[in-house]
Amino acid sequence: MKHLVRTVFVGLALVAAFTLGPAAALADSPASELPPAWHVHDGQLALGSQHKGIGFFPTILGVDVATYLQDPAACPNATDKAFLPSFGSAQSPLLRAGICQTSAYVIQLRTILVGVDGPDDWAALTTASEPGWVTYYQKTAR
Repeated sequence: MKHLVRTVFVGLALVAAFTLGPAAALADSPASELPPAWHVHDGQLALGSQHKGIGFFPTILGVDVATYLQDPAACPNATDKAFLPSFGSAQSPLLRAGICQTSAYVIQLRTILVGVDGPDDWAALTTASEPGWVTYYQKTAR
């Protein structure tokens, strides 16, 4: 009887390890290390509100998606909108102003209407998801 109980217990432990192992791996994502008012652009939207799309970060960093996902960008949420240049403006030329970081870079971002000058000495890119806007960025090694 003891042998049967031990066999059942070991069997259940193996089943639990195989079914719960992947869940534990997902829980150990970059978002688990973030303060509550931050998010990570890792593309794992099903994991909750701290996970956002990958977006243009691989392009900005000059890497492929697989390399990017090894160190995705983390950003503070825009809880301080009153300090953004577009605050209080119904027709602002600024869509986005923020800062994000990886373990290697700090990335400053400004997304501005096409035709409006961006910050001096910043690179620019356009994305199909934001027609009429240009995202200016500056990345600085940490």
